[in-house]
Amino acid sequence: MPPASAHCLLPPTNGKKQVYNDGVVRVGLIIVFAIGTATTVLGYPSYTEMFDDIPDLVSRSTLACKGEVVYAPEVMIVDNPKDQVATATVSMDRCFKGRAQVVRVVFDAFTTGGGHSGGPLFRLTTGDYDLFFLKLQGDNFVAVNNRSGALPISRKMGPSAEGSDSLTQLELDFKAGLNDPDPELVLASICLLGAIKHLHSTSELLALLDSADLLQKTYLWEALLKLKTYSVLPAVAKFFADQPDPPIELFLPRDRVFAMEHRLFHQVSRIQDASALAYLQQFALAPNPRLRMNALQALRSIEDPRTAPTFLKALEDDDSDNAFSAMQGLFALAGGGEIDWVPNWEEFKDDQPFYAAKCREWWQAEGRQKTRARFSKWVRPAGATRR
Repeated sequence: MPPASAHCLLPPTNGKKQVYNDGVVRVGLIIVFAIGTATTVLGYPSYTEMFDDIPDLVSRSTLACKGEVVYAPEVMIVDNPKDQVATATVSMDRCFKGRAQVVRVVFDAFTTGGGHSGGPLFRLTTGDYDLFFLKLQGDNFVAVNNRSGALPISRKMGPSAEGSDSLTQLELDFKAGLNDPDPELVLASICLLGAIKHLHSTSELLALLDSADLLQKTYLWEALLKLKTYSVLPAVAKFFADQPDPPIELFLPRDRVFAMEHRLFHQVSRIQDASALAYLQQFALAPNPRLRMNALQALRSIEDPRTAPTFLKALEDDDSDNAFSAMQGLFALAGGGEIDWVPNWEEFKDDQPFYAAKCREWWQAEGRQKTRARFSKWVRPAGATRR
């Protein structure tokens, strides 16, 4: 696992390129994600940190510590990778859960002849410095999962908070990493802070926005959206509006900002706070189809009657997936139930104009009244989210 590049979007070391077709961006991005997950050892950036969950990793760990791999056998190239594992020696500098100084960690010590493992592997290399989430297995330790068992982290130490819990101490260490002289480890620290899910304070992240370059800002926005700091949405909206169309061929590290734009789209889909409705409705009608898709997903999860006009407009979306999603959003507002004309996805795709018109007719005749009756029974507190 190359320093800092295995779990944050950092430069590849092998000069390879990631390619997707602008016309089929959905499929292309899936391919990029899969390659990043399966071949981080070869220097591809990984998108998996979008899904890192530090509280979950801590709860599943026997040992949560940061330290250096002082020895790891070299990775072997094999035709049959089954059971090809080795043991690395890791010297721990600080533990956040459990106690250890030197431990032996089992890792996947192979790659196939084609360089593709077929799935995420847990790899260690001599000199790696990581945050380890490990569980005991016999006399050795193994990663709690292959994807997030070792995350890149700064060597800088936060102040020791006696009597504090693991997550508080991790937060202090991650914040110390914001001052690392290596800009890539600053990005890694931002990723880790976002993955904690809840911070005692986001002031350190917000303060960085004033001096950050565009790439660092995208990392900060992503972390802050994970932390539900929606005050950054105006800046994120401006970023989306100002972004040019991505190139047909996506080269990394040159096009890291474009890759981060898609990660921000994903964070938009996770918003479940009605206070963000104005921006979500704006995004749902934006030029970029992937942004529209993620915004519609968020609007459906919030389930607020004020979203109906946006869903009705989105029935005309050029992307039939998005139009179908908008139709489902209208059904949900009305409370669902049996509707005899509702198409499946294939039927909708084959004749979108017909079903879009049918949905508008249904909304005028039934859906709007059902929605009004349903939502008249309760008053939403300001900023509350309907579950």
